[in-house]
Amino acid sequence: MTKAELEHIQSLCHEWLQQPGVSQDGCKTIPPSNALSRAVELKITALLTFDDVLITSVSDAETGACYTKLIASFGEAGEFFDTPFESLAPDTASLVSEPAKVRTATRRYQEAMARLRDSERSDVRESDVANQLEMDLLLPDRLSQSQRETDTAPKFLLYTNRKLLGHSLLERARSSNERRGRFHPSEDYFEYAEILAALPAAENECMEANVQEAYGLVVADARDTRNRFSELSTQVEALELYLESEEGHRIETVAVRLEDLSRHYDDEAERWLCVRLNGT
Repeated sequence: MTKAELEHIQSLCHEWLQQPGVSQDGCKTIPPSNALSRAVELKITALLTFDDVLITSVSDAETGACYTKLIASFGEAGEFFDTPFESLAPDTASLVSEPAKVRTATRRYQEAMARLRDSERSDVRESDVANQLEMDLLLPDRLSQSQRETDTAPKFLLYTNRKLLGHSLLERARSSNERRGRFHPSEDYFEYAEILAALPAAENECMEANVQEAYGLVVADARDTRNRFSELSTQVEALELYLESEEGHRIETVAVRLEDLSRHYDDEAERWLCVRLNGT
């Protein structure tokens, strides 16, 4: 592939991603032409990060090479990051290993990943510390009242195929329809714990590969990383997680997500249930 052919493909990718209603798992074939010596089959994949940044990648369906990425926050047009021609050429290794280029790209990507990783974690820890300080300062009668309120708070029960996986109080509200809270697993939960705990790690690895590629670095196992994340996502989606009240009534939701970070942080308390309730 020549540099002119790559630029032609990337320009078509930009047009494709800017069209309304483009599927996040879509495919498109670019036929041979005066600007392209052979047909190229493209595949689009998308990854939504924890802070609502959507990373949309267009890759070669045959080779797995990524041509461009569109990184956009919610409600924004976003910015394209095209893969440099040198990263797709046969002598890629010698070119991308140039010390100055690698240091610059690595520093930028590490800073981006630090923001993605730490924003969620710091929010959780700062809130926990604040809650603990507040509890320590409570008078005995206020403490007893707080404990009673926690004991009587409604529980949101998480199910899959009529199996109770556990519950959460969904004690933290991000908006009128988005809530999250610590998840307390049942015995049946551990039948699915392996894939639920593996998904966040696979998502982080996929996210890191996307960010590295966006800054011009070559990730040798990027295709395997994406396939692993896709397989785990499919398995979790197949569980069809849903919520019920303690009275057994189904709760209408737009999205249900279980973030099992216990393995990542080596902390059994690091399981979180995040839901987006029906706004009607």
